[in-house]
Amino acid sequence: MKRILLFLLIVLPFLARGQNVSGRFFDRYATSDGFSSVQLERRMMRMMSRQAAEKGDVKLSELLNGIESIRVVALNDGDGSRFLEDAEALVNHSNYRFQLVMSESADGQMTRFYLRSAVPPGYSELVMLTSGPRETVAVNIYGRFDLKQVSRLSSIRPKRNEASAAER
Repeated sequence: MKRILLFLLIVLPFLARGQNVSGRFFDRYATSDGFSSVQLERRMMRMMSRQAAEKGDVKLSELLNGIESIRVVALNDGDGSRFLEDAEALVNHSNYRFQLVMSESADGQMTRFYLRSAVPPGYSELVMLTSGPRETVAVNIYGRFDLKQVSRLSSIRPKRNEASAAER
């Protein structure tokens, strides 16, 4: 028992540090002037998973249930060069081992997806960076998910209520 406790005391700090390495980056810009941010944490992901299951979308429910957090930071105005430099430094840092898995360029917008295996085993971290004249955005998804299924997240759209629809 003492050996197990000693082992946990030694290993736990490394596991905690290795989880979501992009957290500091997103925390820094989430509260900065000129940026907007959204954070969906574990509890929200579980609620969304239950809703998807109630609607009969088992695959989406499983995907959402495995995701621990989604963080989005978008540049509202100003020069985003420092933001992009910091984002690129994050995904290119040798200790984090992010790998470019997809890149797309269209109409001056560049989008790149980076993936890394995270700690604990079975967890992954996906970072999407989009930059160009229309928008500059960084998205982070952390948890247990299948990369093939992540595109399903784009199917989640907030419902417009009657009042907000009438205002437009």
